Amino acid sequence: METKLNKDQVAAQFTTYASAKNKQALFVKLTFGSVIIICALALFFASEIAKDATNKIIVVDAAGQLLPVKSENQEQLYKSLLTTHCYSVAYYTNSFDVNNIKGNQARAAFLVNGSDLNAIIGKYQHDKAYSDALNKGTVYRCDFDKIESLQVIGNGAEYQVVFSSVLSIIDNGVPLKFKVISSGTAIRTTARFPENPTGFYFKNYTQEYEQLTQIESHE
Repeated sequence: METKLNKDQVAAQFTTYASAKNKQALFVKLTFGSVIIICALALFFASEIAKDATNKIIVVDAAGQLLPVKSENQEQLYKSLLTTHCYSVAYYTNSFDVNNIKGNQARAAFLVNGSDLNAIIGKYQHDKAYSDALNKGTVYRCDFDKIESLQVIGNGAEYQVVFSSVLSIIDNGVPLKFKVISSGTAIRTTARFPENPTGFYFKNYTQEYEQLTQIESHE
């Protein structure tokens, strides 16, 4: 016997299949649309966070410790960082003893342009300062004093800075002191801890020395 094809049954099955396919397609579209919306929202919030982050900055001291900040504007925070940078430059370019000459020179290389730093190192070599530190135990110690002048130049990413510090040359007798006037153009770069936690870097950097104490003569 031939089995008669039940057209109504086939039509019903086809309708059920088509309905299921339509539902599946709708589900895929809704899922895809949801993913697009979620990605768009994620990108929006990420961009807002990034935009907000560019207007904020973390201030650290020379030891890499976070400094508390309130609602200062960005320019004030940059000036705080510059002060910290000048403190580090004054110390590492001019402070040394028998134990840390090479180490301090290496740290200074992350803070000051190479040719400018070499000029300062050359002066200390000419004055036999490194030799005295190695052979006589003389200690050179430089401490930041204050920012003398600060001017924003160029497109706002550079600062012309003049700052002072006090260099003490400690031998067997009374320390010999010099006032050091430093000047240079500070540019913003990528911070690198611990070598350069502020992200500033000096170019066109020079130092001038003014003796503060007199060498005592012994007859």
